[in-house]
Amino acid sequence: MILSDVEISRLMESGRLVVRPFEQSSLTPNGVDLSVGEEAMVMDGPSDGRRVRLEPGVEFELPPVSHVLVLTEEYLELPSDVIGLVNLRSTYARRGLLIPPTVVDAGYRGRLTLAVRGAPYPVMIRRGERVWHLVLAESHPAGRPYSGRYQGSMGLVPAP
Repeated sequence: MILSDVEISRLMESGRLVVRPFEQSSLTPNGVDLSVGEEAMVMDGPSDGRRVRLEPGVEFELPPVSHVLVLTEEYLELPSDVIGLVNLRSTYARRGLLIPPTVVDAGYRGRLTLAVRGAPYPVMIRRGERVWHLVLAESHPAGRPYSGRYQGSMGLVPAP
């Protein structure tokens, strides 16, 4: 079952779900918007790329048809019975960006490194801009929480 804003608020108030920083305007009827953090990486190959520091208020150009990793501003802690599904907010999809299907496993803790595929033309984003939407859903029965290589990530993490 996909969680409503009411249930998401309850989980956050109880401390079972953590989203930091959190602004009430980021809460949507069925999820939480996530924003661009301070680091991106324009990928030149499967495991290497050009790191870019994103300064507040300064636009960053996603090069045409590029593969870019972007760190989210938000730190997350998901309970062992809640998963997340990350999508682009429709504004960015309409601008031509794409993201691969992205699942945030139950029990994940850390900041997300999200892959974005550039449009056929340059698209600008900036730090703090709400680009993604995290849909939250119950996972029953609660299973084994995530304990993979990205658990506890605080910075941008490319694939090995």
